[in-house]
Amino acid sequence: MTDVEKKTKAPDPAYLAAVLRRRQAMRARLDQAEELYEDVNREAAKLLDQQYKATRSVKADVTLDDDTKFASVTRVGGEAEAQVTDRDAFAAWVRDHYPEHWDFRIIPARTETVVNETFAATLLAAVDAAGVPQFADPESGELYEVPGVMIKPTRSRYYRWTFTRESKRQPLDGRALVADAVKAGALDLDAPLAIEAAPTAEAEQ
Repeated sequence: MTDVEKKTKAPDPAYLAAVLRRRQAMRARLDQAEELYEDVNREAAKLLDQQYKATRSVKADVTLDDDTKFASVTRVGGEAEAQVTDRDAFAAWVRDHYPEHWDFRIIPARTETVVNETFAATLLAAVDAAGVPQFADPESGELYEVPGVMIKPTRSRYYRWTFTRESKRQPLDGRALVADAVKAGALDLDAPLAIEAAPTAEAEQ
């Protein structure tokens, strides 16, 4: 230990004020940007969903006004699978149509119906393949509407966004292209999102 500890020197008041001012001003700008981003992100997902339903397109290029590509977006489809949602209705149907795959067991104070697990898995796989709660008997060819079964989503769809990378044809990556466009005034990221409505039937006449 030294006999006399050095006293910490206070920062320059002007520099301290400048750093604090810059920090909080940037926080305010970031808050505004995040709010605008959420609006644009929701609108983008809505429009991409609409495009997917109309064209089944799962990918789109993101371009500047001069058609320079700086990013891309890909739809990662939600997953869905057939599930038994009404166990009693499903078990009753199996009992009536495929009794060999149905059974019951007596448990003290109650009786529990049982559907063969292998048969249930085969049937649910067939419903998955058909995309509707229907089962075509492989032997008779008869088509059944299966009660108590639904195709339910197990994973929501989302969109994966990626910026372009540098290449021989384009030495700037996507982020740099955006920065240049903003600097040149070709892209205004501070203005509120303006959604242009599609022309109405009256306007087209």
